[in-house]
Amino acid sequence: MDYKRANRAYLYMILSTLALVLLLTAWVFTTGGELSITASNILSELMILVPAIATILYHGDKLGVLIPFKRIKISSALLTVLYVVLLFPLVTFINSVSMLFVDNTIVGLSDEITGMPMWEMFLLIGFFGPFVEEIVFRGFFLQSYQRTGRIIGSMILSSILFGLTHMNFNQFAYGAAMGLMLSLLVEATGSVLTSFIAHATFNSIEVVLMYATSDVLDNAESMLTEMEATGQILLTIGIYFIAAVIFTAIAFCVVIKISDIEKRKEFFVSIPKCRKQGYKLITVPLVLAIVIAAAYMIGLEILNTFI
Repeated sequence: MDYKRANRAYLYMILSTLALVLLLTAWVFTTGGELSITASNILSELMILVPAIATILYHGDKLGVLIPFKRIKISSALLTVLYVVLLFPLVTFINSVSMLFVDNTIVGLSDEITGMPMWEMFLLIGFFGPFVEEIVFRGFFLQSYQRTGRIIGSMILSSILFGLTHMNFNQFAYGAAMGLMLSLLVEATGSVLTSFIAHATFNSIEVVLMYATSDVLDNAESMLTEMEATGQILLTIGIYFIAAVIFTAIAFCVVIKISDIEKRKEFFVSIPKCRKQGYKLITVPLVLAIVIAAAYMIGLEILNTFI
């Protein structure tokens, strides 16, 4: 079955990503050189793209079936931009909660990112990354899992794998949530194009904010520590939570409207009632991949406490 192939492909992605990390670490220690963030990100994206495309081609599946990039209406595209903007409070809330336990990964990379030309980061983070990740996670994984008839399970599992692929707990938390919201877009339109537009919009706004507020990002963790000391952090997170509930509810209304425009509303609202087949989606290679990824993330957090 396709879900078994997808699970094996995910194991290959995790192993290839770890192999890349080990090779780059060995190269740095041996040569004293340093790989640019552009080259590092391109290699990381290829580590997830190549196993997915290779699996599709090897088994003779049609790219257009597993990666549905069909056209959408202009009104749907515009509402998609609104949809992703409405999700910022949700991401902010989840990110704030995760920062109570782990460091903000993006803050740690902000100096390196803003040290590069802005146009280069737009292409890399705002376009290339979303393009690859939507092909792989909302295309290959989501469509493969959905062939079992488990639509909700497929959305949840593909989103969890998307979060895990970031290989750190901070990005895993909001990455998994964002992955689920992007999956809803694909179900509403039947096209990965909408999730790509949303993902690219989200990342591009992040890039703009990073360059515009680089000083704020540099002081973000110290501000968090100060807020924790004064007891303000829980109040702030509470405000984020209320905003997240309100704006996410509006986002759900927007995605339902998108499904109506694309003439998929009847299917979209009936997803919770979809008939399930007798497949569990979870296989040994997938469990092994998740354990390896989790072990790496735990090890990374332990290492960070000593640095």
